[in-house]
Formats: sequence, C-alpha cells, structure tokens
Amino acid sequence: LAALTVVTVARAQPPRLEVQAVAATGSMPKGVSFSPDGKHAYVTNFGQANGKNIDIYDAATLAHVATIDVPGNVVESVLSADGATIFASNFLRNSVQFIDLKTRRVTREIPTGLHPKILVASADGKNLFAANWSGQSVTQIDIATGKVIRTLRTTGLNPRGMAMTHDGVLFAANFNGASIDVFRGLDFADRHTIAACPIPRHLSLSPDDKLLFISCYHDSMLHALDVSTEKVVHTLHVGSLPKSSEVSRDGRWVWLADYGKETNSVSVVDTEDWTARVYPVPGMDHGSGITVFPDGKRALVTGWYDSHVYLVGFEGTGGDPPLARAKIDGWIRRPKHP
Repeated sequence: LAALTVVTVARAQPPRLEVQAVAATGSMPKGVSFSPDGKHAYVTNFGQANGKNIDIYDAATLAHVATIDVPGNVVESVLSADGATIFASNFLRNSVQFIDLKTRRVTREIPTGLHPKILVASADGKNLFAANWSGQSVTQIDIATGKVIRTLRTTGLNPRGMAMTHDGVLFAANFNGASIDVFRGLDFADRHTIAACPIPRHLSLSPDDKLLFISCYHDSMLHALDVSTEKVVHTLHVGSLPKSSEVSRDGRWVWLADYGKETNSVSVVDTEDWTARVYPVPGMDHGSGITVFPDGKRALVTGWYDSHVYLVGFEGTGGDPPLARAKIDGWIRRPKHP
C-alpha cells in the first residue's frame, strides 16, 4: 500500500500589533470617528456633561487640536460626507445635534427617541438613523432639513448596533433581544427579524455588503452573516466582550475594541483565512470605541476608564512606539476596573 501523506496547512495569525501613539481624552471616551479625509479624529466623551464633550485630534500624531462643548452628554458621532458637520447623539437630551466644525457650535438639535446611541448615515448622505437605546426604536432624520421622517419600531429591547447597505437595507441589533431587525423598501415597511447571538452589540458591513459582522458581546465572538441568505457563515473567538467593530476599506481586516477586563484588548480578524489576533493594549482599561485608518493597518481605540485614545497598528507601520510606551508607563500600574 502506498504511504498515506497528510498535508497540514499552517494558519498564520494577523500581523503583530503595537501602540504607536497615545493621547489623553475627557472622561469615559465612548466612540471615535474620522473625518472623510482621514486627517482628523473625533472622540466623544460620554462622561463629560455640558462641556468638553468631543475632543479633536490630528489623526496621524494624536496631537490635540480642539474641544467641542455642547449641552448634555454625547454618546457617538459620525461625520457628514463633506466633512463640514459632525452629527452627535446626545444621551441626556434625547436628541441628535448637528455641529458645524468651523464654528464648533450646534446648528440644529433634532429630538429622537429615548437615549439615542449609534448613528448611521445612508450611503447617499441624505438620511441619518439613530438607535434609541431606551426607546425600542430607530429615528430616521432628513439631513438637509433636519426633520424627523419616521420612527421605526424595533422588536427587541435596547437597539444599539446598526449598519446600512449601499442600496438602503437597514440592520438594527437588539442588544437585549438576541435578534436583529431588518428594514427595507421605500418607506422601510418591509420588515422582519432574524435571530442573533446573545447580546449582539455592534454591526458592521463588508465593503461589498455581502457580509454583516456582529460583535457577540456575551460570547466574546465575532459572527459573519451572509446578507443574501441571512445565515451565519463564520464564527470565531476574539477578545473579551467585544464592544465596537469596524471593517477596513478593502474588506480584509475586521478590528474590534474589547471591553472585558480579561483582555483589555484590540482584536483583528483576517477575513482571508478567518484567523484572529488578540492584542492586550498596555495601559488600556476596558476598550470602547474603534475606527480604522484608510490603509486598514492601523486603528484608533478608546480606553473607557483610563480616558485615553490609542493608535494601534501592525508593527512597523508608523508612529513612535517607544514614546507611546513611555507615556503609558505613567498610568499602566493603576488598578484596573472590575
């Protein structure tokens, strides 16, 4: 008999990671977003009420540029397509604020449901959607007029994560409903619900809209859902309690901010071979928000309790890691929150 040959294919992890820059933020930095040109980063400080709500940084160096003061407290933000306006969800005021970035002043404030969190803009830049955490609904806003078009009721408790395809299909994850509501059609009248993992927290889409990525907070996993069949086609373990996620522009990498104390990490998933690397970020106390640079090789992540924003990237892709580590040494020995 011929000898049996077994071929083992090695599965390499994504590249090794390092902290390349770091900067102080306000209290409880919740989310982080980029300007359309990638030159500036905006950190929303949930723990700041009636002032110091949003910090603006040079994205490449994390040098602090300015601070935006608004009434209430800001949860998340997205930028307008032209980069002139930042849209901010305001938890205490149950509203979305339109903030002019030249004057850094609120130009419009639109009432939403109770406690809005995640914001998603349509691909054509005409509509903005706010997930109302305590309102069991999603508010649709006309960006040009600042008027509420409609309120979409969700079937599960605490809608949070949202994502929208280029052709206008809206996905809304029910954090305490183990489900995702799907809204489609001209008036979003075509609606149905699909089962999801326990505590689906954040949603993000691949650039071609073929895969919906779900951060499964309870199970510390990432699920990839085939949008056409609405079936989960990939599952893998990531860091503890993945909170936020974003996909690189080329679709290769999925980055996650991990909130759990067990890892205090950033996770990166390679969608070519479905492997993951979990990187405990030195000094970070509970990862919160994340946004990915245009090159896909670096990301900004916020530390909820330590009040810093970290530039984490593949080793050798930029920044000044020794300087970043020297700064981190100033708080790395502080006791972490449970």
